[in-house]
Amino acid sequence: MASVGLLVPLALTAFVSTSATNAQEPQSEATNPTYSGLWETSYGRMRLIQKGSTVSGEYSYTSSSTIAGEIEGSRLTFRYSEGETQGEGWYELAEDGESFHGRWREKGSERWSRWKGTRVHPEKGIIWLVILEAHWETSLAEKEYAFGDMLRSYFTMESAHHVRVRYRTFHDEKDLRRWSREIRYLAEPVALLISTHGTPRGVQVAGEVIGAEALADCVRGCHNLEVLHLSGCSMMAGGIPAAIQKSIGPAQKLPITGYTTAVAWDASALADFVYLSMLLIHRMDPVEAVEQTHLLAPFTREDRLPGARFQALGLRVLGPGGKSSATGSDDTAGIGRRSESQQRQPGKKTQPPEEDTQR
Repeated sequence: MASVGLLVPLALTAFVSTSATNAQEPQSEATNPTYSGLWETSYGRMRLIQKGSTVSGEYSYTSSSTIAGEIEGSRLTFRYSEGETQGEGWYELAEDGESFHGRWREKGSERWSRWKGTRVHPEKGIIWLVILEAHWETSLAEKEYAFGDMLRSYFTMESAHHVRVRYRTFHDEKDLRRWSREIRYLAEPVALLISTHGTPRGVQVAGEVIGAEALADCVRGCHNLEVLHLSGCSMMAGGIPAAIQKSIGPAQKLPITGYTTAVAWDASALADFVYLSMLLIHRMDPVEAVEQTHLLAPFTREDRLPGARFQALGLRVLGPGGKSSATGSDDTAGIGRRSESQQRQPGKKTQPPEEDTQR
């Protein structure tokens, strides 16, 4: 009996030990290190995606730096492209998945150079506000106007300590593409605000209109982008937001917000402060932030309140599924349009009404 009693605990111990081992196996497989993620490398930040044994991605060395390759064992053998320059190389991933080392050489060269990288981890609770603003002034007679400076100062308050602001100016489509591309190399979530003259056809800068396809290219692949806010006149009045979402595809779920009307300078600034506070300080999602802004600042709604000095701005959100927050008809003609005298920025020559270029 004593021997039988001894066998039972031993058998039970063996069963528990085996079960624990089996339970740990999937966890071990799930935590196998991969190349997927954000890296700080010898040639700028790099974002890689690994699917099975295939790896592809982009890095910030030039505006068109790409990399793609295959994994055999622990080694990634790749080819890279930097526009007119191409080459090859390899990486070896560390056992803990936190770094890699390797070599590269340009096509036609026999000389190999080092290429190292360390993994970049997101900081908990941090969110970025990236402001890309066009130059408003067209002559030396005009005073400088920089909405981004106002926002940067605003988000220095203690309740916004988790918001990191980056403010850059752009002067054409190429410049906008350049700065937008940098978003994918931030580790944390990002809200992108484009501050410029606007029309239902897109972003207006330096006499040109940047349309839906170019705007889609600016944000394509930026999966850390939580919302695109078009802070300018009438850009939510046409098909631009829906065209952007269609172009980037359903896999990249990107809400887009903005205004359906020609917005006054002071009204749009106040509206953006309220909306961005809800979005970034109070961490509401874009749909909830727009709804709350409508409550706190009624002039941002689709309908103008009787006696209100501001016209209705028509602040809307187009959700990632293509659902609009519009209340009522999409036909916004005549809503919130200001007179020519109201449209002028101090010191700014009024542009033709059909251009919708106040903001």
